[in-house]
Amino acid sequence: MRWMTVPLLTLTHMEKGVRFFHRNDELLFLEWWSRIPCVESCDGDGSGRGLVVQLKRRPGNDDLRQLLALCHRYGVDMRQLAKFETAKNRAWFRDLKAVWYQAVFGTVKVRRRTVL
Repeated sequence: MRWMTVPLLTLTHMEKGVRFFHRNDELLFLEWWSRIPCVESCDGDGSGRGLVVQLKRRPGNDDLRQLLALCHRYGVDMRQLAKFETAKNRAWFRDLKAVWYQAVFGTVKVRRRTVL
């Protein structure tokens, strides 16, 4: 996966899959990033990493919920957000019934027990 080498506080290619229906939609997308308290910057850096979102710090619960909402609303690939799972947020963030679970963590792998 391309983001495994990306530093913890950096999200790359955050525009992938986004479809804007009006110029104002694009402006609101970029503005929403800037309004999330943990976001330091949101820019295309010209290095082929697309839209790069640099965070000031690890996202808190509300920050993470905003990142999930923004990505869900605009169809952004959410797999990079999995790196923000912590012991403190695991109960709600990794909830199998959450609308974002599969988009962030992938499909649930069911372990079958072998009966001997």
